[in-house]
Amino acid sequence: MALIILDFDGTIADSFDYVAGFLERHVRRGRILTPKEKDTLRGMNMQQMAVHLGCPKWKLPWLFLIGRRAMRRAIYDVPMFAGMGKVIEQLQNEGHELAIVSSNNSRNIKLYLHHHHLYKHFTDIYGGAGFFGKRRAIRSVLRRNSVLPKDAWYIGDETRDVEGAHAAGIRVVAVTWGFDKADLLESHKPTALAAVPQDIIRILEEN
Repeated sequence: MALIILDFDGTIADSFDYVAGFLERHVRRGRILTPKEKDTLRGMNMQQMAVHLGCPKWKLPWLFLIGRRAMRRAIYDVPMFAGMGKVIEQLQNEGHELAIVSSNNSRNIKLYLHHHHLYKHFTDIYGGAGFFGKRRAIRSVLRRNSVLPKDAWYIGDETRDVEGAHAAGIRVVAVTWGFDKADLLESHKPTALAAVPQDIIRILEEN
């Protein structure tokens, strides 16, 4: 059995529309993004999205601070990707240990998991990983759980997830239902691509 480390936004929580809406209010000053403009944001993290929409870089720390607070208030309104709850339950039932490494605030993540009755399935939650990068966070979770890199997987939806997992020496499944597009993810050479949540189970069984 393995330690399965999951990303949160874009992997478990379907938060792209929430982030886009937040940026409409606080960067675009209420000007609604067109479908084409939204599509151009795919493949960007929140920082890149904000800069692309005109936010000066000096303002980014303030934007992240109010963004986390705003998401805490709206956390129960962010939907979960269909099928992810069942996959999480199945992974634990099959004997895997589960953890989360995310740039989101750990308090937000815990509130969300409690709301969806999934908190009990996780042994470790590492929030705020974006500041130092996913590699450092993943290695910290491995140490805290006494797990070797060869016995761990990372599941994420962005190229930085793939890069962080590679740098930490663990295998990585890139999911195509989140922030980054499938062709961009594939170009970063993940161990495998998942098109639907149940693919995660299949990939782990095959490896």
